[in-house]
Amino acid sequence: MLQHHFLALTSALWFTESAPPNFRDKIREVRDIIAAWNDHMAKIFLVAWAVCLDELMSIWHNQWTCSGWVFCLQTPPPFGNEYHTTCCGLSGILFSMELVEGKDHPPQIQEWFCELGRTTGLLMRMLSTYFTTGRYVVLDSGFCVLRALIELKKVGLFACAVIKKRRYWPAYVPGNAMIEAFAEAQVGE
Repeated sequence: MLQHHFLALTSALWFTESAPPNFRDKIREVRDIIAAWNDHMAKIFLVAWAVCLDELMSIWHNQWTCSGWVFCLQTPPPFGNEYHTTCCGLSGILFSMELVEGKDHPPQIQEWFCELGRTTGLLMRMLSTYFTTGRYVVLDSGFCVLRALIELKKVGLFACAVIKKRRYWPAYVPGNAMIEAFAEAQVGE
């Protein structure tokens, strides 16, 4: 293909129908594609009784060519795009995702449920399609926030999370009492 033909084709290619805002938004097109995909999955996919919420990294080595590039030392590929994802616990089908925008998130854009805090707001946005359905939500230890668990219960979702002790136990977790209670227990009790 000749270069001027390629440039003519790509000049007519659009990833979004929304008009550009009057502020700088480096992730506008990506945000619109993800929102359209999430809306489509909410219409066509019905998740089973168990839902899993976790994060994943999409590897990208050059931060200057990637909008939303983050460095997260805890993940095996430590750099690229980080996504929060929601999957069906039985089939493993991914049905909702949200890009971690980091410093590229424009302050002019307010997210749903932002008044509840970052983690709680994230969980409420990711699971809003399934409010009042009584499903069980399995969370990674990074999402183990008491307020988030309470808010999910208020909207009819039952959440459980792995609790990890780092330097201290998380607030309101009687970790030492749990260790003592299970000290003599056999596997499977």
